[in-house]
Amino acid sequence: MDKLAQFADFAEIIATHSIEELTQTDLLLIDAEKTLQSFYAPFEHINLDAKLVIVGICPGQQQWINALVAAKASIQQGLSQNLILNNAKTSGAFSGPIRKNLTQLLDYVGLQHHLGITTTQQLFTEHQEMVQMCSALQQCILVKGKNYAGSTPAMLKNDFLKQHIHHYFIPMVQQLPNALYIPLGKGVDEVLNYLEHLGYLNAHQILDGFPHPSGANAERIKYFLGEKPRELLSKQTNPDQIDQAKAKILEKLKNL
Repeated sequence: MDKLAQFADFAEIIATHSIEELTQTDLLLIDAEKTLQSFYAPFEHINLDAKLVIVGICPGQQQWINALVAAKASIQQGLSQNLILNNAKTSGAFSGPIRKNLTQLLDYVGLQHHLGITTTQQLFTEHQEMVQMCSALQQCILVKGKNYAGSTPAMLKNDFLKQHIHHYFIPMVQQLPNALYIPLGKGVDEVLNYLEHLGYLNAHQILDGFPHPSGANAERIKYFLGEKPRELLSKQTNPDQIDQAKAKILEKLKNL
């Protein structure tokens, strides 16, 4: 199905049902296989002028809800399809505490200077046109009713998930072949490396190695930002690995 036609099919459902009905029933169910379910999320919008692509695993349920709320309000205002999808993506993508952590990490390595802006926080406000915020899996994926975390099952080893990458993610990458890509999470690293192997991306475009900006990753984030010394880290945090990843990111940015 054409992706914009897919939105048109779901727009009336979004407009005529409550958020509770949309997220607690199968009204937006696209497909299912065993314990996996895929629910429609209005994230088709692509910033064709984007210089940066930030790639998460997939929309979590809270991001999904935020996007549906924004889409519903925009539909009720009679906005164009393009504006509806843009508002939905802006409201839902990387919303909540994850956004603050992400912009801190990106500013720390100086990415804002390469983009010609004051802070990467502006990518979520007045400079939204410079960034494509997306996920390797565009739709909301649930495993046994809970958010898919990117590892069980692995995206590239599960046919149900892999077809989402080929149907949604690769066509988007083809429209942004010269942008920088920042994967958030090991599973997304593997997806971008897979696309590099297929010839869709080059290694210098992929700025991998950032700690995932979720609140659960607070210690690694603080160490990356220089806010927590090595000697106070828990055994679960590998400082050498973080240092190596940071050095790799800085070197790639230096050579842009």
